[in-house]
Amino acid sequence: MHRPASFLSKGVNCYVPKMQYASLLHRGPTEFSLGTPSAVSATAVKSAVVANATATTLTDISYTFTAAEGTFGRTLRITPSADPGATGGTFDIFGEDWLGQPMVERFSGTNGSVAILYGKKAFKRVNYAAIVTASTNAINWQVGTGYRLGLPFKGDLNWAKEGGVLVPLYKRSFEILFPFSDADITAGGSILYRAPCPGYVDTLYGIPSGSGSTTNAAATVEIETVAVTGLTVTADQDTQTLVSDTPTTAGYNANNRFRPGDRIEVVQAATTSAGQTSYSLVIQPTQFTLPVLTDPQTTTTGDPRGTYESIATFDGSTEIIVGLVGDPSYNSSGNGGLHGIKHVVS
Repeated sequence: MHRPASFLSKGVNCYVPKMQYASLLHRGPTEFSLGTPSAVSATAVKSAVVANATATTLTDISYTFTAAEGTFGRTLRITPSADPGATGGTFDIFGEDWLGQPMVERFSGTNGSVAILYGKKAFKRVNYAAIVTASTNAINWQVGTGYRLGLPFKGDLNWAKEGGVLVPLYKRSFEILFPFSDADITAGGSILYRAPCPGYVDTLYGIPSGSGSTTNAAATVEIETVAVTGLTVTADQDTQTLVSDTPTTAGYNANNRFRPGDRIEVVQAATTSAGQTSYSLVIQPTQFTLPVLTDPQTTTTGDPRGTYESIATFDGSTEIIVGLVGDPSYNSSGNGGLHGIKHVVS
């Protein structure tokens, strides 16, 4: 197994542009320990950042992730203490990745919402927060640790081991089928599925058989009995027209993300003489999230080396190990390599 470097000092940027070679990645998949991350916490990084402070106000955080939280960094989660109000409020968190490369990620609140905001970038150190737009209401942002761990190099994962046991690896999108009989559609009902991995709901499709009447009813999606906002389709029961829809807020967020074992449910409202209808749900796993190749990076793009979210629940003692194959590719501008696209820093 690769031994993580212990000589990377704070303030020293060891990022290598267009990095093409690393001896430890020379012979196929290399074992990397991502640490023994502690349980997800709402306030582990900072208990309170004043959200309605004047724009450009800085809040010192000075937090370093250890191997007990993520050897190569960890994503953040932000919890508003209450409704941020009309402006929502926006702020940036500045820090460094495991290479000492400066980085920043932007978080924006939503009027009327107290939902958790989930970060995409893996921080090794957090230095400070800077208010971009003050929230209307006098609230605080709580800064904590997320579910996803940073990876050392850009590439792909071949296998994963959690707590000494090899686990299934879900790393590409897949579809779950929810077949409803004529009776199920007519009476209304639901079909449930148990999530095998962490991820989020991407797209709902509906394909009617065409043997029903002109009376149609909607189908929605629920995760642990909570409806995914904006995700609904109404199949035209007397045709075979494909219908589809996506959540109001796409991607990995509080309303459509799930953990292994969570119940994902397609709920069909009652109608008359409906005919058979097949629904399918596209799932995007986040057990492995691919490196983001956007160049230049922005404050809201994903991590340039990708992230890993375990099947196991973080408990501070379960070690996460992955088998990584490096990808030294770079784009037409000569940017990329094993260290990925350079982080945005302002």
